[in-house]
Amino acid sequence: MHNEGTGKIFSGMLEPDALKRSVVASAPPHLPTPCFPEVLGILLEDLLQREWSELNERGRNYLRWISVKAESIDSLLKAHSESPTLGFELLAINRKGSGFARISEECRELEVPSVLLRFSTLIVTFLTVRLLLKQMEEEEHEAPELIFTQNVDADYLNYPRTLQKVLRWFPECQKMFHFEVSELLTEDYVNTIHTLAEDLGIRFVLDDTNKMDVKVHQQLLKLADWIKIDFQATAKIEERLLAGDGEQILLHLELYAHGAGSPVIVFEGLGDDSPLKTFLQERWQTPETLLYQQSRERMPLPPWNRYFGLIQEYNPQEMGLFYKGLVLQNS
Repeated sequence: MHNEGTGKIFSGMLEPDALKRSVVASAPPHLPTPCFPEVLGILLEDLLQREWSELNERGRNYLRWISVKAESIDSLLKAHSESPTLGFELLAINRKGSGFARISEECRELEVPSVLLRFSTLIVTFLTVRLLLKQMEEEEHEAPELIFTQNVDADYLNYPRTLQKVLRWFPECQKMFHFEVSELLTEDYVNTIHTLAEDLGIRFVLDDTNKMDVKVHQQLLKLADWIKIDFQATAKIEERLLAGDGEQILLHLELYAHGAGSPVIVFEGLGDDSPLKTFLQERWQTPETLLYQQSRERMPLPPWNRYFGLIQEYNPQEMGLFYKGLVLQNS
């Protein structure tokens, strides 16, 4: 698709009203999460022509039905705004609700290139966000300022022009979207990340910082808008708290917050009944750094509980949230 009308075709196809007509939900027993098989196939063919043309039909069909789940990121401290929800991390799922590890395994079996999987996930993320914002507008629910995040890896960083093209298709997402840089990223990509931040205005989150290479961590620290502490590190901090190290934990976190200069620290895997949450609610005294929690087991807070449901209610073996807009509209 390279004629002069391509841009107009894509623009019309991606309009919210057009998406409402093209979006479908998987039939039972699959999770009724929104999928965009026709639109996603067209965009991938234009975006990564060689990879798409060489892919077998089973692989193409698998990618067309990729969707996303969400994990809400909510204020750990007392609510300081109308909505305590800062945003959502969005992660790939298949029609059964299985996560990225299972999807990657199935893609290897189907000989799907990882770059196609990554950009499938990114595109369907942006499509889902656009659909959500359209539904909220129609229901006259003003959307609070919201941030969505997704992991970034070499498949994005090796294709900067492709990434730029996707961002042009979804300009509203560029303002509300942060990429999460994980511990897997090597020092070779630090300059690329700085270039993307400067040229495209992309914003970043440091994820799994306790596992990250020290040099990478130091070079990206000032660039990051947020810092995330992964669920394993969160569990270890809680173990230390229960062992009586509360004061040392508080001192360490305060020093870390000051050194990082980050306005946001997110604790992954922190449940509502966690002693660590209670401790930090009572003792945190560093107002320039706000604390948040992220857990795949939690129902979203209002108004987001209207738009997201629990995956585990459909598939007890999986956890997280799915956008249930299509269920609402068809009920």
